[in-house]
Amino acid sequence: MTKKEKMAFVAAAVYMAIMMLGMYTMKHIYGIEYSQPQMVTILVYFMPFSMASALFFYYKYFRGMALNRPRINLWIVEFFIAAIILAFLQIHYGDYAGKDMTLVWTIVATTFMVGIGEEMLFRGIIFNAFKEKRGAYPAILMSAVIFGLLHITNILGGESVPEAMIQSASAGMSGIFFAWVFFKTKNVIPTMIYHWVWDMFLIMGLYVHVDQTSHLLMFQNLFEMSAALVILVTIMRTLVKNKE
Repeated sequence: MTKKEKMAFVAAAVYMAIMMLGMYTMKHIYGIEYSQPQMVTILVYFMPFSMASALFFYYKYFRGMALNRPRINLWIVEFFIAAIILAFLQIHYGDYAGKDMTLVWTIVATTFMVGIGEEMLFRGIIFNAFKEKRGAYPAILMSAVIFGLLHITNILGGESVPEAMIQSASAGMSGIFFAWVFFKTKNVIPTMIYHWVWDMFLIMGLYVHVDQTSHLLMFQNLFEMSAALVILVTIMRTLVKNKE
């Protein structure tokens, strides 16, 4: 194991420890479940530390590996078209009358930090750490597996074990997709923005539900899972072929 791979695991451990503490505090001290939008009122105090830890490890050990000039491709175009449509639907059709706007903006801020922290950790650090010696395809798989494992910590926030396992598997598939897009674009900012928008409207939908936004999110999830499955099959076939 290389030094960068070791530091990637340390970075992941620090990030996950902070998130576990946040989830435990949210559920067992304040009594807020993971499925409630009010969870951000607690997590917003932990996310600056987890985001800062990812940025620290990146600039200390991986500087220059995730913020190259982006290569524009169809993946980025699809990301931004979906993000713009989601924002329009949520703002135009959402009924915010009588809603707590402090909570709304807390959702925006918390998910923004999640997008930066998780993308820098899993794509900017972990993917690059393993790509350097083992190649892009194993790095995609490794970063996706660890990304999936992160979401098991939601058990501490009140999710049942089966729910957390399903979310972990789904996040792992999304991790394959995000890592592939990062591999093709050479810049982590597009996936940061998309990750932020995705999480923001998922949680916002728990507080200000908009049918049109919900339907588009389901379509996007189907698109992601389908693309991730194709990418996974391609990776596995290539790795098996290279071993022969």
